[in-house]
Amino acid sequence: MSISLLHAMHCKRDAESAFDTELKRLITASMKEDGCLAYQLYQDKNKPERYVIEEEWASEEALSRHMATPHYKYFVHISPALLVKPARVKVLNRLF
Repeated sequence: MSISLLHAMHCKRDAESAFDTELKRLITASMKEDGCLAYQLYQDKNKPERYVIEEEWASEEALSRHMATPHYKYFVHISPALLVKPARVKVLNRLF
């Protein structure tokens, strides 16, 4: 069964360009991984400093492998400097 994650993030206003660049780098690399079924980035239409990422992985094992990659670890390392507060993450199981 696949596993999905939703991330809600609030970027610092002066860091939007850097955050966009780092998100795109993370997503581009992540989408090449075995087990990545989807990785979507959304930006709030009325509050462009707010983002949502929706990702889907084939299994918990695939997600665990993803979380061990250099590009994921790098993003986790640099994101606190770019965000107002830590991302809110929901882990979801697909029902159908």
